[in-house]
Amino acid sequence: MLADQTQREISRLPLPLEGFRIIDCSTVLAGPLAATHLSDFGADVIKVELPQAEPLPMRATRLHEERNKRSVTIDLRTEEGQEILVRLARDADALVENFRPGTFEKWNLGPQRLLEANPRLIIHRLSAFGQTGPWSSLGGYDRQAQAISGATYVTGFPDSEPVRSGFATADYMAGIWGAFSIILAAYWRDARGGTGQVSDLALFEPMLRASEGSITDYGLTGSIRERAGNSNPGVVPASNFRTSDGVTVAINANNDRQWARLARAIGRADLADNPDYRMPARLKHAEEIYALIGEWVGARHVRAVESAMVEASVPCAPVLSVQQIFEHPMIRGRGAIVSVPWGEKELAMVAPLPRLSASPGEIRGAAPRPGQHTVEVLESIGFDADHIAGLAERGVIGSPNS
Repeated sequence: MLADQTQREISRLPLPLEGFRIIDCSTVLAGPLAATHLSDFGADVIKVELPQAEPLPMRATRLHEERNKRSVTIDLRTEEGQEILVRLARDADALVENFRPGTFEKWNLGPQRLLEANPRLIIHRLSAFGQTGPWSSLGGYDRQAQAISGATYVTGFPDSEPVRSGFATADYMAGIWGAFSIILAAYWRDARGGTGQVSDLALFEPMLRASEGSITDYGLTGSIRERAGNSNPGVVPASNFRTSDGVTVAINANNDRQWARLARAIGRADLADNPDYRMPARLKHAEEIYALIGEWVGARHVRAVESAMVEASVPCAPVLSVQQIFEHPMIRGRGAIVSVPWGEKELAMVAPLPRLSASPGEIRGAAPRPGQHTVEVLESIGFDADHIAGLAERGVIGSPNS
């Protein structure tokens, strides 16, 4: 019985997606991430990359986000390269591509041909603005996705210009939704008697989906959500405050019980049960409340602030740099960052998510060199050494020795 098995016995069981093959034809960043999330749980991901005149530098993002994959270099702009991809797709469960709409069709690799070769194939297509609509032919990146989704507009302070998120949030969210799309289509195919199909995701759409109730609110009332800096327009208190030793901490009390505990913790028990300071009336006192909390936090070291908030059961966390993330006991204790061997070095990576108790994901290796597995993969679909050498000479694949 699974529940009674030891962790060692569990670790010998197949990963959830072992035997599930994905052909990843995508480039930075959201497309590869969709395949990477699934590779963490055992999917066999074959990364298809265009041959390069010079080897690509192994940048940190590639090492982290192309992990657990095998790489082949194939020039999909050539007829022979297209034939190779079709042969690979015949035995695959899914294919990911994020070229500008129309590119795969121009290369004679559109869904019709791929699905004729493999009716069970799930084709996940990611593009800046989707396969349909007036902007479908346009290119774009994370910055454009954040902009058009409304996320950039509401980020920043009221008296400042809109600010893009410091991380590639649109790319990473689209990667998660891409993985979800593939698993959803695979379940319908395998558990519900369905077929292969096309998943069409625009890069901006997951960010739009994360816009809370702003779409519905505008539709109902015409209200436009504006920039509010570090505060939340619908919750008071919810902001960042500076301690006496220069650490910024994020504190919020989303309900009246939390507010009452916070008020007592900062020495203002008189406000804890005052009906004028219950939500939504508390919103009217935002400036006063933020001044009170700011003064209290500003007179104390971060450890004293955190200790008081823990005792009061009020959410509080420091604003961390990447260096501080490495050093923080919560991050370390959670095992959120793991070490992965890379030659004579160790690479730090974010651990696979989510954490499954019986079938956890694993990182089997950092990103491969472009084309590292070309010979291995082509041999597995029936190409002999002479054929492979000829493809390399004609530039259809990268040099087997690169």
